[in-house]
Amino acid sequence: MKESISIAAPVARVIEVVSDLGNTDRWANEAKGAEILERGADGRPSKIKVTLGAIGFSTTASYDVTYTDSTVSIKGVDGKLIENSTIDYEAVESGAGTELTMTSVMDVTVPVPQWGLERAMSRSARKNLQSVKKDAEA
Repeated sequence: MKESISIAAPVARVIEVVSDLGNTDRWANEAKGAEILERGADGRPSKIKVTLGAIGFSTTASYDVTYTDSTVSIKGVDGKLIENSTIDYEAVESGAGTELTMTSVMDVTVPVPQWGLERAMSRSARKNLQSVKKDAEA
């Protein structure tokens, strides 16, 4: 699943907003809470634990987080209902602002139709990107 949005803010500001992983509204509609487990030398979260709830299920999962000047990558490392999960953000300078693209992959261990999972992921991504846009442009 891949979604993009144009944001009237510089790349550095957009990445700063995306990197605020303690504020789950910025990156996951299904996230009910996040705990920062570790921080890197730059002070940004490098490992987080997230409580997720969607389509009747609730679970926790741990993620490793890596950064560049224009990307944030969140990769699942431990989760009971989530087998594979990666969320990548890429911010590229575009005109008077930034084009932010979110790409995500998720495989779950519960019987959910693929179309339902994809629809939920797409809806979550759009909400996420709108939230980043609002905060970055403020």
